[in-house]
Amino acid sequence: MRKLMGLMVSIALLVAVLTGCAGTSTSNTPAATEKSTPEKSDQDAGTWPRKYVDALGHEIVLEKKPERVALLFFRNFEHLFLLGESPVAATDLNVLDEWQSLAPYKDNEIADLGSIANPNLEKLLEVNPDLIIVVANRYEKYGEQLERIAPVIAVDSNENNWQGALREYGKIFGKAKKADSEIARIEKLITDSKEQLQAYKDKTFGVIMLGDKQFWGFTTQFIFSKENGLGLNPPAKYVNMTTKGEQVSLEGVAAMNLDYMFVADLSGSSKKLEGYLKNLESDSVWNSLGAVKNGHVYALDSSIAAGGPLAIELGVKTIVEKIMAK
Repeated sequence: MRKLMGLMVSIALLVAVLTGCAGTSTSNTPAATEKSTPEKSDQDAGTWPRKYVDALGHEIVLEKKPERVALLFFRNFEHLFLLGESPVAATDLNVLDEWQSLAPYKDNEIADLGSIANPNLEKLLEVNPDLIIVVANRYEKYGEQLERIAPVIAVDSNENNWQGALREYGKIFGKAKKADSEIARIEKLITDSKEQLQAYKDKTFGVIMLGDKQFWGFTTQFIFSKENGLGLNPPAKYVNMTTKGEQVSLEGVAAMNLDYMFVADLSGSSKKLEGYLKNLESDSVWNSLGAVKNGHVYALDSSIAAGGPLAIELGVKTIVEKIMAK
């Protein structure tokens, strides 16, 4: 099974804004949203052909609804699946086994194209896709080669903008209404869950991603945002909340004095997380943590680092379940 350590660590290093989510991306700018909006008449299913302007400003004519899509961006599996679409080929298929958010789709018949860094173009040619989707900052590396196989759409990484990403896929597949419906459903889940957790507004929470002798404090938006998330409180000595997250020492975690700690594996593997937690059982500093002593350490699916809609839905449900059980 291929490992996603390099990819998930890149997600963690978001001070450089992720390897898949580089600062050259324009995912969160109004201009990017306007640029990729098809004509109004093309918003609903059944309107084909349609023009779509992608994240790089390329105009692609979709003659009909894409049926054989190759996805070269593992962070967007969730968006396709949520819209009832499944790629015929994709890179980084190991996340289907590793991420609980994708468990219902792990048996889908999807051809393995290798890694996002080095996709197997010969295999891609054999699959005969009618559309190829690639993240924008990878296009320069192999985009022209892909266009010899099938039409190519470059998508933004849409860091912290899962709604925007889902809407773009709604346009591509003629499922704009489905996208809006799913967004409303998940946003309602977040709002309702926030209300449930009001009794814990005086408690502090943290998300710590664990690696091999590594600790990363994450500022996961759906957990901490007062406007669009659960609005949980980080401690005064948490990491810089204007970043995606940053590496800290175990002593730094202890200084946070968390009431509740959620942990996930930095590389995206629940099996590795179990091993890291087992190794920490004999660590005196770890055992001195209030959250550890009080039994308030809970595992989250590592897909939360990718920030897709299914990961957020699972993360919210897990947090509410664990906290309310106490």
